Amino acid sequence: MENNRKARAVELGKDVLILLLTISALWLAAQTPLAAPLQGLFREEGRQTVSLPGQGVNRVEGALPMAMVANLPGGTGLPLAVPDAAEGVRCGIQYDQAACQELFQQVAGPLVEALSSAGKPEEVGRQEWERALTGTLGVYMDFQGQIPMPVLVGWLSGERTQLTATVRRLALTVREDGVDLYYRDEETGSCYRCRSEVADPFPLAEALSGLTGNGAFYAFESELYQDLDPDTLIFPGTPAPAVYAAANPMSAGQETLQALVQDLGFSLNSTSFYSTDEQVARSGDDSVRLSDRGVAQYQYEGRRGGGLFPVLNQGEAGALFDSVETCRQLALSAIGSRCGEARLYLESVQTRQEGWEIQFGYSLNGVPVLTEGGSAARFVVEGGEIVQFSLYLRSYTNSGALSLVLPPRQGAAVLLAKGLEGQELALTYSDGGDGLTAGWSARDSRRKEG
Repeated sequence: MENNRKARAVELGKDVLILLLTISALWLAAQTPLAAPLQGLFREEGRQTVSLPGQGVNRVEGALPMAMVANLPGGTGLPLAVPDAAEGVRCGIQYDQAACQELFQQVAGPLVEALSSAGKPEEVGRQEWERALTGTLGVYMDFQGQIPMPVLVGWLSGERTQLTATVRRLALTVREDGVDLYYRDEETGSCYRCRSEVADPFPLAEALSGLTGNGAFYAFESELYQDLDPDTLIFPGTPAPAVYAAANPMSAGQETLQALVQDLGFSLNSTSFYSTDEQVARSGDDSVRLSDRGVAQYQYEGRRGGGLFPVLNQGEAGALFDSVETCRQLALSAIGSRCGEARLYLESVQTRQEGWEIQFGYSLNGVPVLTEGGSAARFVVEGGEIVQFSLYLRSYTNSGALSLVLPPRQGAAVLLAKGLEGQELALTYSDGGDGLTAGWSARDSRRKEG
């Protein structure tokens, strides 16, 4: 009897030890890189409520401008002005994304501080806007796309803001006791100034102090360019952007579609694939259609709140920012590894009855790409989820050759000869085939009506 009790106790101890070892092994497995596939085995099918592919990407990348100008006036008495240059120094960066990103990293801190402590916007006239760009120590930023302020602030700080304008261009300027933020509202064409009594002017002044001039100027500063959009940025020399080769990275058929929908978060176990005039992937009420041209279209046809792509809570920046950032992450998960040397930038956000239409474009070294598909990515957000999107999948590679571009003066003359007065002179790539060569084009940046 006694021996039987001892034997049962030993067996019970073994069972407990095995249970503890099993729990320990599972815990260790969850901490290793194998955790993702293991979690995938136990995860319920359906809505992607935890994370999206690409979610670890630094969200500040969305806020990188595509052109910048540092203005260092001489003899102004402001911090770190240029004492030996009577007319000051102007350093512009355009069509050089690496140099633009480097300068932006130097001024991002002062920009965040100014945005976080900005006072009530005061409308200013055209003359005051031009003085901010040319007569004061500061930096001008051009994002090319039209970014709602809640999105820009959310990208930079993750915080909410009371500023509601949609901006493309803004300037940060130094004054003796603070920093001023200037911007133009793309919806109305009006210019505004927000004063910050908290932001320290010295970090901004110091970040700009080591720059040297390269003769950049604005169209409003020269009679030769008076018929262009006055904020057109001009350089004395002729740009020489690279020539790029373009390809469709989705030309292999069903295999590439399987890889794409897996990157988007579809479970292959519950997804069926078939062909019509396009390649189709369907999982319940969610489907993706892929054309021979590399255009992928997603459609959700179920009841509200049941699709694969809810808008994810990104922090405290608000619903608009959450929607744009969720779309950006989803676009990067599908396009980021396939687009070669291109970069995505936010083109526009349009308000819909129950949400937003959000568009992203391609740029190559700071030069926007005009594609056959219009935008690189277009999303429709309604009721807190993405119900539709289209992706124009392209891959771009630097060919090593340079584009032959007219000098800016001749480029402006061509625009005027076509009756395009008042529009901005800008380089663009037009993607209509295998090769992309940059050239001057017109961009209408004038005040919208209504």
